[in-house]
Amino acid sequence: MNRWALHFFAMVAFVIAAVAFAATATFAQSDSAPPAQSPGQSSSPAPAPSAKKVWTNENMPSAAPSSPDSNVKPTSTVNKPKPNAKGKDAGWYRTQISKLQAQIPPLDEKISQLQAALNGQTVTSTRQYGGTKPDDWRDELSRFQKQRDDIDTKIAALEDQARHDGVPENELP
Repeated sequence: MNRWALHFFAMVAFVIAAVAFAATATFAQSDSAPPAQSPGQSSSPAPAPSAKKVWTNENMPSAAPSSPDSNVKPTSTVNKPKPNAKGKDAGWYRTQISKLQAQIPPLDEKISQLQAALNGQTVTSTRQYGGTKPDDWRDELSRFQKQRDDIDTKIAALEDQARHDGVPENELP
C-alpha cells in the first residue's frame, strides 16, 4: 500500500512538472515569435519598436499636465501633522499603547498572588487548572513575568515608532 502511494505521488509530481514546463515553454515562444504575416501584407520588414522612455524624478514635474491654475502655489503644510504612510497617527498609537497597558494590572495581580503562594503566605483565591496536569507555580510565575516583559517591550517599541513618525510625546499615554 505504501509503495503504491509513493508511485502515485511520483507520477503526479512528474505530470505537474511536465505541465508547468510546457506552459512556460509555450509562453516564452509566444513572446519571442514574430507575428505571422497574412497573405495580404507586403513582405517589407516591420518598423522597429520605439525605445521605451525611462522616467526619472527630474522628468516628473515637466510631465505633469498644466492647468489654468498652475500659477497657484500649494497651501503650506508646515503646521499640519504629517500623516504616516500606514495611516498611523497619534490616536492610533494612543489606543494601541492603552490596550497594552490595560493588560498589565491583571498580570501584576497574578504575579503577586503566585509570589505570595511561593513565599508560604495564605492565598484566598482558588487555583484554576487549564488542563489535566497543573503547572508548577514557578513555571507559571516565570511565564507571567515573561508576558509582562513582552508587553513592556511592545509599549516601548510603539513609543519609539511614534517618536520616529513625528508624534509628540505629550500626545501618548
